Amino acid sequence: DQWMRAPVNDTALLGSVIVLGDAAAYDEGDGELLPATAQVAGQAGAYVARILSRGFDLETTPPLLPCIDPDLQDTCDVFYDPQLTRWLQFRGLDFSPPFKFLNLGMLAYTGGGEALSQVQIGDVPLLSIGGSVSYLLWRSVYLVKQVATKNRLLVTFDWAKSKLFGRDITRL
Repeated sequence: DQWMRAPVNDTALLGSVIVLGDAAAYDEGDGELLPATAQVAGQAGAYVARILSRGFDLETTPPLLPCIDPDLQDTCDVFYDPQLTRWLQFRGLDFSPPFKFLNLGMLAYTGGGEALSQVQIGDVPLLSIGGSVSYLLWRSVYLVKQVATKNRLLVTFDWAKSKLFGRDITRL
């Protein structure tokens, strides 16, 4: 559904299974499925992490903040944070907004130091280029998407080593 929950036959199980990743099929309501790409999976993962860390009750539709009723606060679980709940209510987030995918474009490495890039925000295209400039953009985005600094350094070192000495083909 719109909150990344798996469809279930038993309503008691609603919210117990979350579906995400590049193999998940998600319809934003227009009848077309989102593409099975890392961009969709990354945004869906960040969305699910956000609603889980904020403690939304996934058994309700739409997911609501937990323990909003002051009379029921004694039944809240150990992870309930009243300050977070008050802050989210102040911001108007009594219920979780549905997942919305923001298309940022596509990058494709074509080999030989060239790539294709289409940069956009939503439905507004900003840039469509190909060639070595696009290849530099592809490499820049690839490095930025590495989570750890160690991985960024290892990837950069591997690229430099391959440029200087060529590819290692001894295991082919």
